[in-house]
Amino acid sequence: MTISTYHCLCTELVLATPNDLSKRPKRELDGASICKLGGACTLTSAATVDEKATILKLEDGFEKRYAIKCARCGLLFAYQLDLSQFEESKAENGRREDVVYVLAGALPGEELRGLMSTEEMLAGKAKVGGVV
Repeated sequence: MTISTYHCLCTELVLATPNDLSKRPKRELDGASICKLGGACTLTSAATVDEKATILKLEDGFEKRYAIKCARCGLLFAYQLDLSQFEESKAENGRREDVVYVLAGALPGEELRGLMSTEEMLAGKAKVGGVV
């Protein structure tokens, strides 16, 4: 099995998944890649989750998100939703910890870029004469 790994722009390894993020299902609201933690996606210890939610105003209401950032440089690359956002847990509060949404624009080839694959990082280092 091939594991795809993703690094922050500061080169910190933050995410691993058994399949390419560009092939993961996307969220309609913002195009974020949907990753189920455990089997389909793993955050490394270099990924930190904010303890306090950010509340976004949407056309049809509000959404509570917990930002996931690189611990080294603070780059926001993903988020988790609050339990109250889901029908089965509407009365509960706190982070839904089994799913991560990787922001659209975080992947190579997208307008904004925040993550790169291990292969891209190594190729970039080789191009500038860095240690591989």
